Amino acid sequence: MSSVYVSEPPTSGKVVLETTAGDIEIELWSKETPKACRNFIQLCLEGYYDNTIFHRVSPGWIVQGGDPSGTGNGGESIYGTPFADEFHSRLRFNRRGMLGMANTGSNENGSQFFITLTATPELQKKNTLFGAVVGDSLFNALKLGEGEVDKETERPTHPKRIKQVRVLDNPFTDIVARMTPVSVRSLDAPGKTKKKPKVVKNKRLLSFADDDNDADDIMQSDKNRKAMKSSHDLLMSDPMLSKAAAPVRDIAKHSASKMENGNDTVNVSPPANTLVSAEPAKPDIESQILAAENDIQALNKKKSKRIFDRDAGDTDSGRQTKGRKGALSMLTKSGRTSSAGRSSKLPKKTSESELLARLGQFQDRIRSTKQSANEPASDQKSWLAHTLRFQSQSKSNPDSSAS
Repeated sequence: MSSVYVSEPPTSGKVVLETTAGDIEIELWSKETPKACRNFIQLCLEGYYDNTIFHRVSPGWIVQGGDPSGTGNGGESIYGTPFADEFHSRLRFNRRGMLGMANTGSNENGSQFFITLTATPELQKKNTLFGAVVGDSLFNALKLGEGEVDKETERPTHPKRIKQVRVLDNPFTDIVARMTPVSVRSLDAPGKTKKKPKVVKNKRLLSFADDDNDADDIMQSDKNRKAMKSSHDLLMSDPMLSKAAAPVRDIAKHSASKMENGNDTVNVSPPANTLVSAEPAKPDIESQILAAENDIQALNKKKSKRIFDRDAGDTDSGRQTKGRKGALSMLTKSGRTSSAGRSSKLPKKTSESELLARLGQFQDRIRSTKQSANEPASDQKSWLAHTLRFQSQSKSNPDSSAS
């Protein structure tokens, strides 16, 4: 394969076909085939091939395009008439990606061209070979032969399209375009051109352009717009609607009367069944301030009185509690010092009368013990024989004495 590339002459001129299958880069042999290359480059510069389809696809052989009508029967050269074939001994259809001119016979070349999908030696010296696909764009050229094709007409169901052609290297500096690409498409397009629909500007949408004109339009529309009416204007005959405004109560006088009656809270809201007009009267500020100060003073007096009553009650209860605690401690000590080992434990819950009665009994026992201690002893051991006589024993045996 390397010998094939070495045998080919160098190229001069390059174009790029932007298709729906991808970009296809093509290099031209403008020295070997000057008529075909000049025709192809000038048609590319004029936009002749833009938005044209590949109307013929022969899978595994060739892909043909270059007809503005898309039928395979149209297209013409820049010369006005078909030009002659050009052959060169070093240019051969020996591989895929070769670019040749399509014709209807010998020396009948126009604007249509084809790209080979494989080696086509049968086309040698029948069609002019003037270019070749280069680089990785060869894979995009092979994609042109994919898809569903009608076997009888070789027309693809969904044909690929040339979007635009760019000329990267133009070896012919004297080429002058005959017309613009727009004019070429308008001449080749069948029928009349479609008129663009008239766009109606929606001036209600927000826009930052033409603010002055929009503002004038809005002002004019506001003038033409009817004034909005309320339900009162539309229902003038309704007997339920009131035409006169209700009287307004003086809030300051109402609050002052509440304070004179001794109420702590001041109710400044009018009753529920009272209607208030849309323009309320201006309240007397000085009277409101005076009423608020009287409220604060009354509340402070009540608060101080409650605090004083609470402190007095706490003092009396503290004294009673202290006296009860002292009596309980004395009874506990006396129960511990008794010789009989009797314990005088008080119940947890005792009334005040029971506590005083037991305290009196304890005092009587102490007095009787002191009297017996003051009597003279008969012998040395008499003091050991003394026993405490409680009130219950003294009542049962009054004549008995300590032994």
